[in-house]
Amino acid sequence: MKWLNGLKITPERLMDNTADEVITSGLVVPSGWSVSSFQGTRVHGITEVDIFITRTGADITESSAGSGNISGDPLLCTLPSGWAPPRAVNTTWGNGSTDGEATIVTSGEVNLRSISGSGAIATGTNVRVTSMWISETPGGYSHDQTTDITTYTEAGLFWVTGAAGDGVSDDGWAIQAQLDAAHAAGGGTVIIPGGKTYGVSTFLVVYDNTTVWAYGATIKAIGNSGLLRNFLGSETFAGYSGHSHIQILGGTWDANAADAGVGTVTATTNCMGFIHCEDITVRDATITNVSSAHGLEFNSTSRGRAINCRFLGYKDNSGDGSRDFSEAIQIDMAVSGSAAIGLFDNTPSKDILIQGCQVGASSRLGSFGRGFGSHMLRSGVYYYGIQIIGNRIEGTRQQGVYGFGWRRAVIADNVINGSGLSGIQLSRPDPAGAGPSEGYTINGRNISIVGNAIEGAKDASGIRVFGASGGTYDQVEISGNSVLGFNTDLSNGIHVEYCSRPNVSGNTISGTQSTGIVCFNSDGAHIGSNTIRNPGSNGINVTGCVGANITGNTIDTTAANHGVFVATSSKFSVQGNWINNAAAAGVRLSDGAQDGTVVGNRIIKGSGTNGITVSPTSAADNVVANNDLTNCGWAVGTALIFSTAAITAYTGGTTSPGANLVS
Repeated sequence: MKWLNGLKITPERLMDNTADEVITSGLVVPSGWSVSSFQGTRVHGITEVDIFITRTGADITESSAGSGNISGDPLLCTLPSGWAPPRAVNTTWGNGSTDGEATIVTSGEVNLRSISGSGAIATGTNVRVTSMWISETPGGYSHDQTTDITTYTEAGLFWVTGAAGDGVSDDGWAIQAQLDAAHAAGGGTVIIPGGKTYGVSTFLVVYDNTTVWAYGATIKAIGNSGLLRNFLGSETFAGYSGHSHIQILGGTWDANAADAGVGTVTATTNCMGFIHCEDITVRDATITNVSSAHGLEFNSTSRGRAINCRFLGYKDNSGDGSRDFSEAIQIDMAVSGSAAIGLFDNTPSKDILIQGCQVGASSRLGSFGRGFGSHMLRSGVYYYGIQIIGNRIEGTRQQGVYGFGWRRAVIADNVINGSGLSGIQLSRPDPAGAGPSEGYTINGRNISIVGNAIEGAKDASGIRVFGASGGTYDQVEISGNSVLGFNTDLSNGIHVEYCSRPNVSGNTISGTQSTGIVCFNSDGAHIGSNTIRNPGSNGINVTGCVGANITGNTIDTTAANHGVFVATSSKFSVQGNWINNAAAAGVRLSDGAQDGTVVGNRIIKGSGTNGITVSPTSAADNVVANNDLTNCGWAVGTALIFSTAAITAYTGGTTSPGANLVS
């Protein structure tokens, strides 16, 4: 696609705001006008003029009522020498209450042509004219020297013109006019010129097949609503049939939440929202200072993308702290109370990619409630194909990532620091609850949590997967993550509960105030090849599980309790682990640990006095054999403590210590 022969539309050309030439003087006005400000800019052969003048003479009105014409096309001003276009350019003028057409001719004269709405240019009125044209000469042909790119609709470009761009005036009309023009044309690219701040008092609406190019521009809320969405309040859609195939590229989108006397927005409102749609991309945008809701909402959206965006600054303006959970990006479904418009048909979002984004504080507000996630669900409905990859999340009030009813999801290579609760959590409705998203069980499944770096979560766990009885998470992989340092005694490194066949492997965990890895009520769990250093309690705690395999882990120094702790579990295996300096026992089989195997572990004495201990009451039918407790100064009577009824050696005998090595 070209603007003219030889001059292609490229990201570099549109994004590079480096001025080749700037002029702020030399504008000449006739009698009856005074100059407030003027700037001419040339960038890569594109000329832009921004004229701001004040009417000091008599009112200028229509030549006849309702005609829209201005008699005689009066002279508005004359551009400085060398700044006239090679060909006449049509443009618009505006004063905040009315507008019209103007023409810039090759002599540099700017002439008024028309006025809209039976209005007038009254004495004392400020008039702004903004126009652009191409002044390069590709190939050296004079007939290619210029074209008016603000009205060059053949190229599918719709340039925002006439806006004050001062961050105070309401420029929403200027942007919406071009969004509407693109809609009428069946789609196109709406370009919001960079270097200005555009005040917007209510939601802008973007329609099908539209790209909004806002690199270098700031769009700022000046009313009490968000900034951009893909629907009118009067519309309803089913499924994914709403306005679709939309891109938002670049720009700073300042939702302007009120706090400490700064900002205007107190409502619970998304900065950007998309509903009942497909193929939505938000890329390279900064979304900041959000009030009570979300920076970006994908509601009932298929193939939503947020790539290389920043979400900075959030304020809970609810008054009662009830919005402390709000996500920077919410992945939602079409249900009453969550979706802004109908149909409330339970359509979930699916195939969502969030990649390379940042969540944190702005210059005046703290971070969001959560980074990315969902908190609305209906029985039998799931979110599919969620990918959270390569993001940076800092200082969230609750979780960094919060999955709720997700299936076929990947959470990988994220850096999460200082979350108020878990760094990453997969959760479920309360089966006994009475809320709209409670009172039933779900079965999330096929989740990969891989390669994340999590540090300084303040409560709960670094990574937590939390199902329920009758509603387990099935086939969850938690591998290759690094979890470091927590602040309260409630925090574990990794916690899986009511998960079927979880694989927790190859993780590095250090400095937790409670247990390194917790596995509760999760049959078929594999916990292998993890490195756990300096947990505040047990290195690994397996309780209420059938068939857990605890293999090849490194556990170094527990501040309290045991290296490996197993209770109320059966058919388990504790094999090939290296355990050093446990505060109590290296391996503890507690009450209800039955039909298990403790084989081939290397246990090194530290401050604790016991190597392997087995409950004398309900632990039974376990094999404890071929473990190495040598060269540590153990006494046999304290290194191995269990009743003969609890232990069966491989040879079939029941004599303690069986085939274990102790010295």
